[in-house]
Amino acid sequence: MSGVETIDVIGERMTKPVVLTQPGEVTMTLDEIEALQPTNLAELADAIPGVSIDGGARSSGERINIWGFSDPDDINIMVDGAPIGFQQYRYGSFFFDPALISEVYLTKGAHEVRTGNGGFGGTMQLTTKDASDFLRGSDTFGVRLQAGYHTNDDLQRYSATVYGLLGENWQYLVNGVFRESEDVTLGDGEQLAYSAYEQQNMLAKLTYESLNHRVMLSHSRYEDTGQKPWATRRDKMPEIMDRLIDKYGSYEQALYAYTVDNTFTDETTTFNYQYSPMSPWVDVELVLAHSSNERHWIRPDIAWKNMYVSVGNYGHESWLSYSRDYASLTNTAQLGKHVVETGLQYKSIDRNSHVYNKSAAKSENKNYGYYTPYFEPSGTQDTYSFYLKDDYHLADQWLITPSIRYDYIVSEGKGNLASDYSDPEAGHDYSEVTHRGWSPRLAINYQWLPTTEFNFAYAYSLKAPSIDDLYSVQYARASKAISSSRDLEPERIHAYKLGALHQEKGFLTNGDHLAAELTLHWNQVENDVAQRRREKSTEQLQGWRTNLDGYHIYGADFRAFYRLNGWYTDLSASLLRGKHEGSLADSTGRNEYMPGIAPLNVNLGLGYEWYEGLTTGWAVRWYDEQHRTTPKDDLFYPSVPSNSYTLQELYAEWLPVPSNQDFITRLAVKNLTDRYDEPYLSSGVAGPGRDLRLTVAYKW
Repeated sequence: MSGVETIDVIGERMTKPVVLTQPGEVTMTLDEIEALQPTNLAELADAIPGVSIDGGARSSGERINIWGFSDPDDINIMVDGAPIGFQQYRYGSFFFDPALISEVYLTKGAHEVRTGNGGFGGTMQLTTKDASDFLRGSDTFGVRLQAGYHTNDDLQRYSATVYGLLGENWQYLVNGVFRESEDVTLGDGEQLAYSAYEQQNMLAKLTYESLNHRVMLSHSRYEDTGQKPWATRRDKMPEIMDRLIDKYGSYEQALYAYTVDNTFTDETTTFNYQYSPMSPWVDVELVLAHSSNERHWIRPDIAWKNMYVSVGNYGHESWLSYSRDYASLTNTAQLGKHVVETGLQYKSIDRNSHVYNKSAAKSENKNYGYYTPYFEPSGTQDTYSFYLKDDYHLADQWLITPSIRYDYIVSEGKGNLASDYSDPEAGHDYSEVTHRGWSPRLAINYQWLPTTEFNFAYAYSLKAPSIDDLYSVQYARASKAISSSRDLEPERIHAYKLGALHQEKGFLTNGDHLAAELTLHWNQVENDVAQRRREKSTEQLQGWRTNLDGYHIYGADFRAFYRLNGWYTDLSASLLRGKHEGSLADSTGRNEYMPGIAPLNVNLGLGYEWYEGLTTGWAVRWYDEQHRTTPKDDLFYPSVPSNSYTLQELYAEWLPVPSNQDFITRLAVKNLTDRYDEPYLSSGVAGPGRDLRLTVAYKW
């Protein structure tokens, strides 16, 4: 991957190789991804220290939380260079099948110069599978089949991959994945109602490579369907009272009435061209990408007949779609002791949001039920950027990397079909708003000893207000906080990172290997955007969103890897703390704990290779209690205290013929003791109980 430096712990063959990058940066390989047998992208990311699943156990309700940041605008995820993402109230944010990924590269924090207008939490670059991942020796064609089964939710997974060569320079790959599950079983034996789903996902990829040219064209599709509550994230099914049973005829019918037939689709297409002639001044990369996703759901017929639905519950049918276009042109030049990277970028986001609310079918002010939710406006946001980065090798031990980036952001709303939310006299203004700013960064790397190095990084980056922030409104009689928030300033972050890496052979005895990494970080955010609340006066129009004084999040990540003969041990820990400057509801109030701060967690893994091809292991994850929460009456930033708990796992991997990996079997038992737990970031929704996962893969 361009721009990524890795430090390999080398020597004799190790059961589990160790690859370190820089502090706060993590690489996951194809073997590591498949060994985890993840059900979704968030579960895959959860294996990284400092990263947590933000949401409950229900499919499509999960978000990714990095260093306390979980807002979709704070996490930048790229698939083969194409940005992806989704944002809707009480729904997840990033959807991609981990079975299609060959490598994950994560930069935690706002320290990636290629990321602008957001990305305070981090940047995750996903590289999809390629024919070169499977072709061996003189192979020109191959087929790989995979089948998997999870006992907890009766998940069945089937995958077929066809790959090969077309002539001397062309490679192709087509990969399809099918998943079907029943409801998730919790640690207390109860099932999480309406958590079943079905997915049909695919990837098609074509690459060309010659001496100076590399071309890649990839297309992926993700589709998730199921009968679910409309609020899939952090949500149990509502309690069914006797009056609802009488209204709908039975308990089952009443419960069914509060679900929706949900469909989410995501398609991503990327064209990548790299020109690398025999010149130190020219190494050009062009990326052109388009991605689109859409969520559509509809309530069952019984709800259309009998259910009154408020505006805040989206009505009886809902559509939300995003369309993204992205272009990036970069050149990397070697100029003496300088490696200079220059780049131009363009990103366009087009969002369309509509509902049909039968309860408002007779209301002219609500356009007879078909309109855009006032809290989820439609609009566009275009970002124009350029950046310059210089890797300056001051001496053999010193690498200094200054960079500068400029972003110009143009946002424009699309108005509303409902006159209640399109009233100029109430301050509803959907016209164009612009933001701009510079983002300087500096990184210093010092190689103190051949085995030890230190790293410091600083970033001063920005995040422009989103379409939601700028154009959410209320109807005229709601309060004085009813108008568009066109006066919002960009959020700013001061991001500091200090890290150390150490790796050596012969640490305790002949033939052993040790690698360790410590990362300390402090993130100070200014002018954070929040919803204006507790305003009842109508003397003066004010925007529904406002800038507050900011907040800070700090913490530490630690990773250590030890290898001795066939034994391997992995240890990691992550600590986070954070407070808002003033109350989230009232900037003049007392400082409050930030929501979304995961508790201290420690992970320990121990494994042994009995012979080449057969490996078994045990892992334990301990989570501390988390009682640093927002006030109990805060409906907009809920956080439920959680107790400490421990999860254990057993796993095994068997390759009958290790040399070619044609056949491989993986077995894992998640939550070995069937522990009932309520993770802090799931707001009281319990996590899955024991789950035995089996995957078999064969290729020829």
